Amino acid sequence: MLTRVAVVCVVAVSASALVLISVEDLGAPGVPSFRDQICGLDEGWLELIRRGYAEERVGQIAVLPRTPAYMAGGGRGWSHSGPWDYLQRVPLVFYGPGRIPPVGDVSRPATIADIAPTIAALLKGVVQADGRVLSEVARVGRSLLRRSSPRLIVTVVLDGAGGNVLDRWRDEWPVLAGMMRDGVSYTAARVGSSPSVTPAIHATLGTGRFPATHGISSVEMRDETGAVVDAFFDGTSARFLQVPTIAELWDEQNRNRALVGMIGHVPWHLGMIGKGAEAPRGDRDHAAWLDLESNRWITNEEHYELPAAFEDQSDLGSRLEELDASDGSRDRRWRGVPLDDESRIEEVPAFTEHHVEKLIEMIVQEGYGDDEITDLLFTNFKQIDLLGHYFNMASVQVRDAVAAGDAALGALVDHLNDSVGRGDYVIIVTADHGQQPDAAAVDGYGIDPTELFADVVQRFGPVVQDVAPTEIFLDEDALAQGDHSIEDVARFLGNYRLRDNAEGFFEQLFGSGKFSAGDRLLQMAVPATMLTRTDC
Repeated sequence: MLTRVAVVCVVAVSASALVLISVEDLGAPGVPSFRDQICGLDEGWLELIRRGYAEERVGQIAVLPRTPAYMAGGGRGWSHSGPWDYLQRVPLVFYGPGRIPPVGDVSRPATIADIAPTIAALLKGVVQADGRVLSEVARVGRSLLRRSSPRLIVTVVLDGAGGNVLDRWRDEWPVLAGMMRDGVSYTAARVGSSPSVTPAIHATLGTGRFPATHGISSVEMRDETGAVVDAFFDGTSARFLQVPTIAELWDEQNRNRALVGMIGHVPWHLGMIGKGAEAPRGDRDHAAWLDLESNRWITNEEHYELPAAFEDQSDLGSRLEELDASDGSRDRRWRGVPLDDESRIEEVPAFTEHHVEKLIEMIVQEGYGDDEITDLLFTNFKQIDLLGHYFNMASVQVRDAVAAGDAALGALVDHLNDSVGRGDYVIIVTADHGQQPDAAAVDGYGIDPTELFADVVQRFGPVVQDVAPTEIFLDEDALAQGDHSIEDVARFLGNYRLRDNAEGFFEQLFGSGKFSAGDRLLQMAVPATMLTRTDC
C-alpha cells in the first residue's frame, strides 16, 4: 500500500446523502444494490450526474466518493469534480454600462448553459439549448433588444473562482463586486452538471448544452476504439463536440465576417468557440493557448489563427523581474513557485498581467468591436485554478491570483470603455467550478487514485485504463480475457474501504474516532450505463 494520503476539508451537504448504511443492516458484502446506490443519491446530485453522462465517452464505471472522502487529484493535489454545492456554485455576471440594466443581484437559479442562449438573445437570435435566456439581461420584445446588438461581447472565465473561493477572499475582487452591483449578478448560479471539470463546462458555456448532448464529458474520454484520450486531442482537434457553439452559428450566419476568438491556457477551452476551420463551413478563428513546456502561445494553424499580439512575449521578462523583487529579495521565486521554470511561470500574477495586456492588444490590432457585426471573444484566466491545485484555495497564492484576475478585469473594462465605447460592449464573467476546501476547516481525507488503481489491478488483472475523480475507465477486452465483467469491478469498488486505500495511516485518520477503517469510500460505484436507465 502507498504510505501517503491527502488530507482535505469538506463542507456539509444534504442530510439524506450522509446516511451511512451499516454492514449489519445489509449483510455480506455490505453494499447496496446498484439501483439503490443510484436512487439513494440526492435528487439534485443525480440530475447533475445524468446531465454530465455522454455514453460513448465516459468511463464504464461511474463513482461518487462518500463524504468526507473525495478523490484526490493524483499528482495535482486537490481535485474539484463532483455534484456537491461547494463545487457547483459559481459567479455569473453580465455587465455593460449603457447596455445591460443595473439590476444587481438576482436570486433565481441559473447555470452555465444559460450563457449561450442569452448571448443569442443579445444578438437578436435564438439557439436550441438546455439553458434558457436570462430575461434580466435580454428581455425579448422590450426596448433593450430593439436597439442594435452590441459591437463586442467578451466572456471571461476566472478558472476555479467558484463561490467558495470568492467567499474566502472577499476583499480581493473589488472590480468584480462593482460589476455585480452595476450589472446583473445571478447569486444562485451553478455549473449545472457533473463532472465539474474544465473541458466539459467550457463546452457547455459555448453551446448552451450539457455534456450529455455536446459530447465533451471530462478531461479524459473514450474515443471510437475505446482508447482513453484527451478531450481536445492536445489541441489537434475539437471533433468530439457534437453540437455547434453559439460562436460557430453566429459566424456562419454572417458568412464568417464576425471576429471570433479564444485565448486560454490549454486547448480544453476551445469548447467556447468550437472547431474553427475544422467545421464544414467554418474559418480559422483566432485561438491561442500555451505550450506548457516553453510557455509560448501557440495554436493549431490548420484550424485556427494565432493572433499577432500573442507572438510577442517581450513584456513578460520585466513583469517577472518586478514580481521577483516584490517580496524584498531577488531570488527567482514567488511564494514557492520557481520563476526560472518555464513550465511554472504561467501560475504567477505576472502572467495574468501579460495575458490581459496581450488580449487588449489583440482587440486593437484585429479590430474587435470596430463595426456593426458583433464580435465574440472568449478568454480563460487559469491562475486561480492552477494555484488551488498546488497550494489549496485557502493559500496566499490563491489570494494573490484572485486579486490579479480582478485587476485584469479592471484593465479590460477600462480599455473597452475607451475603445469600443459604453453601450457597445458586454462582458460576461463566470467560473467553471469551485475548489476543494481547506483541510483546516473540516476533517476529511482524500482517496488515493493511484492506490485504487493498483488494488483493482491486483484483484482483476490489467483491466484499468484510468482512474478519474468521478469515473473509472476499463479495458473491456482485458476484462473478458479474465472472465470478469464491468459489474464485478463495480461491486468490488462498492465494497472498497478506507483501510484498503490508506493502510499505515490508521492512527492519523482514525485516532480521533471520527473515521472507521471499515468505512466505504464510494457512495456510488455502478456501471455507468445504469445512470440513465434506472428509474427512481
